[in-house]
Amino acid sequence: MAVVRANYCKRARGERTIAKANISYIQTRPGKEKERLTRTLFGPTGAMGRQEAYQFITDAPKGTYFYRLKLSPDPMLEDVKRDLNMHKLTRAMMKRLEKRLKTVIPWAAALHDDHTDIRHVHILAAIPRRLQQYDLEFLIREATQLSLSQRRSLERGESKLPWQEHMPEKPLKTGKYTTLSVNRREHSTLLPPQKHRGVKPPHFQSSCTCPRCHMPQSHTGHRGSHLCASCGLMLHKKKVQTLQRRRGRERERAL
Repeated sequence: MAVVRANYCKRARGERTIAKANISYIQTRPGKEKERLTRTLFGPTGAMGRQEAYQFITDAPKGTYFYRLKLSPDPMLEDVKRDLNMHKLTRAMMKRLEKRLKTVIPWAAALHDDHTDIRHVHILAAIPRRLQQYDLEFLIREATQLSLSQRRSLERGESKLPWQEHMPEKPLKTGKYTTLSVNRREHSTLLPPQKHRGVKPPHFQSSCTCPRCHMPQSHTGHRGSHLCASCGLMLHKKKVQTLQRRRGRERERAL
């Protein structure tokens, strides 16, 4: 499993200065033998200079959190041959974070593959809000999926890597409110024409978005409650439960 670590520059008078110092650090960190190095910074569109990275820190609006992220694929399962394209892997992960937060995230990064045997990427990102624990779990899950996908493509000898820009749809576990749905067209082809009349169609799949973590959810068409697959928040609470609570409170007041 890939490792993604995150911490942010504390809200203080010099938080932008700390963020700029981090840019300088990830670009010029000494090598294994303490030799001086200058690495190439890269961002969403390709290579960038240090002044360009400083500029998005200066231009960030008030209230921005400057996050220091560290991406490291598993050296035993994912980056075994040290041949993963770390630049594309970083861009794909940050693109999915942008889609999760529904905003553009300026960032700069540098690949460190010279002072340790475990290759990793240091990223400084300007994010409009604090990342919660479930956001970090989301990044770890996405980074692992992207790393394994690239590993399989390299093993098959494919020249074009499968970088999907859409949010992956992960099916929920089958249960009371997550029964598998059947497409309407497929359902019509499964039944003979003479048996269509009077047949009750199954529940068809619909979707919603968690108000806490903004993770897209998939569930059946009825109005049953279910838990968010990312943060565990209860969604679509039944009205019956609310009525029962009201009646219980009324009984307590009457006593």
